[in-house]
Amino acid sequence: MTMKRRGMMKRLRRGRRGQSMVSYAIVTAAMLGGLTTMGMVIFPQMINAMNSFTASLYFCINLPFP
Repeated sequence: MTMKRRGMMKRLRRGRRGQSMVSYAIVTAAMLGGLTTMGMVIFPQMINAMNSFTASLYFCINLPFP
């Protein structure tokens, strides 16, 4: 009976071996997904906001009255 139990414990320990790799894969996929979303959605909006800010700043600088 103790031999059966040892074999079962070995199998249980072996089953956990890939857990850290699965966790790593999930975290990496989440980070890459977030960066892709930022690159496709948020980054162009940020560039557009900076462009309108600098355009309004240059407009204020070039006003004819002080």
